Amino acid sequence: MELYSLRVFQTVATEKSFSRAAEKILRTQPAVSLAIQRLEHELKEKLIDRSGKELLLTDAGKIVFDFSRRFDHLAMEMNIALAEMRDNSSGVLVVGANESTSLYLLHHIVNYRRLYPKVKVKVRRSLSSNIPSQLIDGELELGVISFDPQDDRLQAEVIFTDHLAFVVSPEHRLGDRESVSITELGE
Repeated sequence: MELYSLRVFQTVATEKSFSRAAEKILRTQPAVSLAIQRLEHELKEKLIDRSGKELLLTDAGKIVFDFSRRFDHLAMEMNIALAEMRDNSSGVLVVGANESTSLYLLHHIVNYRRLYPKVKVKVRRSLSSNIPSQLIDGELELGVISFDPQDDRLQAEVIFTDHLAFVVSPEHRLGDRESVSITELGE
């Protein structure tokens, strides 16, 4: 069943006239009549009682009229939801993070939710090493990791700088040093 036929029927039922409905939807009266006949044939029901002076809906016509209005409301809701999604005011934002990086994300999520209260934010627990490929594959919209993925297909932005302290016993060979490079730690 085509929504067009339902819209034509709804207009005829509302206007209580084939000719006024045709004017309203910018069609000819025969085209409107044909659309109603096709709808009645498809539904195997008479929708309009044409026997009297006034156009009346049959019981089946009243049911179809009610559903056609529901379809209109659903179509309007769908268009509103799509418009909101396009301007990022609703939808779902899926973020990948591991346990340690999630902590740094909380403040940003709170701020984002203030700006976009209709957007549902989902934080998906992931291994940091998997997050870049999940972003590329479209499984995530954002990822939080503690390293630069060095992939031209991704854009990295620093959201937090953390300072780590290396703690050793005073007897350790690095115990008397003020700082240690990552290379030395790796050794």
